[in-house]
Amino acid sequence: MLKIYESIRLDFANLDKLALFAMLYVAFALTCIYYLNNPKWISELLKDTPLNWFGETIGNSERSNLPQLTYWVSLLTTFYFIIPTIFIKFVFGKNLTDFGLKFQIEEGFWQILLLCFVIMLPIVFIASLTDSFVHKYPFFKIFTEEPYLGSAIIYWEIIYILQFFCLEFFFRGFLIQSLKPSLGFYSIFVMTIPYCMIHFGKPSAEALAAIVAGVFLGWLSFTNNTIWLGLSLHCVVALTMDFLALYQKKQL
Repeated sequence: MLKIYESIRLDFANLDKLALFAMLYVAFALTCIYYLNNPKWISELLKDTPLNWFGETIGNSERSNLPQLTYWVSLLTTFYFIIPTIFIKFVFGKNLTDFGLKFQIEEGFWQILLLCFVIMLPIVFIASLTDSFVHKYPFFKIFTEEPYLGSAIIYWEIIYILQFFCLEFFFRGFLIQSLKPSLGFYSIFVMTIPYCMIHFGKPSAEALAAIVAGVFLGWLSFTNNTIWLGLSLHCVVALTMDFLALYQKKQL
């Protein structure tokens, strides 16, 4: 028994602690987000407690789903950014600029980003002509006859961008840079697996495209050690998708 224990101890002693933490934390975080992102369940859980008001707000909104979306973005901010940041700085004693938050961009990559915009925007427009796209986007829904153009959609797009920042930091910053010393270039492909899986439930074409996007955005981060290029591309494409969907539904 002692020999087995010693074998296990030695096996774990030789592992890269940051890489091990990152892989296990990703599994933990995505599981928590999946199960906690259920406003109705949270509403029932908080019933008859001092936080009943919170459960009622996110679980029973009648005008729009903005309270639920705010709760969703708060979950992602917590698990994608706040908790990893605490561990990076106070447990592992590392600098956040080493995890994708430096602003320096290598020469020539802005031209690559512009080329990506030119390629992606026509593809997004074609996708916006499909029923599955129009049904899915934008995530923000109004249940009354109120127009979409107003302060509510501005608020939604702001927190939507915050969500993309947290997502890019989590996958292309925290995960890739944690795995990079041990796995090298393979860290991009390891990251792409959970990144693709969070797209399950979206239109199939988008889920498949997430594999290509994951590898490409991962390469941008791996090469430059920054998430800002990928974040810029992600935000422009996502906001364009929202407004094209509203345009196709004649809600602009």
